[in-house]
Amino acid sequence: MVQSTAQAIWRGALTAILLLTTSGCDVEWGGGYITLENPAPPPDTTVAEEDLEPEQIPLPTDPHLHLVRLEPDGAARSVPIASFGPEDPPFGDVLVPEADPSYRARFDSAFLAPQSELELLSRGVRIGTLVLDGRSRSGAGACPSIATGQAVVSPGQSVPSWALAAPVGTTTTGLPQRIAPLQVEPGMARASPVLAENLIGGSRAFLAQRMALAPIRLIGDSLPGMTATYLIADSLAAGPPGENAVSLFFVARREPTRGFVSIWEEVRRYDAADDKESFEHLDWTRLANGRVDALRRYGGASVRIALALTAEAGASEIVWTEPAECGSFGRLASP
Repeated sequence: MVQSTAQAIWRGALTAILLLTTSGCDVEWGGGYITLENPAPPPDTTVAEEDLEPEQIPLPTDPHLHLVRLEPDGAARSVPIASFGPEDPPFGDVLVPEADPSYRARFDSAFLAPQSELELLSRGVRIGTLVLDGRSRSGAGACPSIATGQAVVSPGQSVPSWALAAPVGTTTTGLPQRIAPLQVEPGMARASPVLAENLIGGSRAFLAQRMALAPIRLIGDSLPGMTATYLIADSLAAGPPGENAVSLFFVARREPTRGFVSIWEEVRRYDAADDKESFEHLDWTRLANGRVDALRRYGGASVRIALALTAEAGASEIVWTEPAECGSFGRLASP
């Protein structure tokens, strides 16, 4: 069949219109102006929330103070416990945020990498270097990972069971040196109960039982001082205290003419297990913002580390305690 010229033109026009409607356009036809649009809905370009990559939380810029558990051969387990810097507060928690799944791996890679060197600190001086081996095990929940490494100490230096550590160049302790351990002297054992009774006060002060006694070097003193912990109606073990329980921790300086004089004391009075709190001295070091003492803090279900700062004015104050869920002493106790 032979189609007329008009029919052929009409069929071609329809085909063009159908093709053009797939993308939408404007068409002029027969002196008229027609707008053609695609009736299909536009494609969905939204992304489901669960498909979005979580935003990476920046790593801290301040250095970290570590608690270190040492074996006699120098094998070490270390965990960063607190960040420190010139800003207030002087110490901050070191925790892994749940919102960023990549944070722990990035933190460990940046701060616990193989061959990372930390100043190994004990009794106010740097006794050597802690070299990390890059191996670590994840902490519980938000707690930081535990790193392993090897302590390299000065020749003839005894290795303490516990020490502190910080990145090289972030303390004021200087070069590594050898330091002889101090011994409890008879005068300390005689003076400490007298000091305890005076500091606790009251008619029950004579009931105080000594839980800990240790010598300590004090900045600017040639004679060693002492630290002591005393308790009434309580113990350092977990469990409820007795009625009218008291805990006392003190640091005393030995003066040539007066003997031992307390320069810092922490007294707590409590009855309930939730209020139980006592302290025992662990170690100390020097940072840019002053002398830092590390304490064992007893109370609740775990033993935690607390940090006290002695500023230039001379007053000592507990300024930071690690989160209850981390309990670094228990986590570092076993290999």
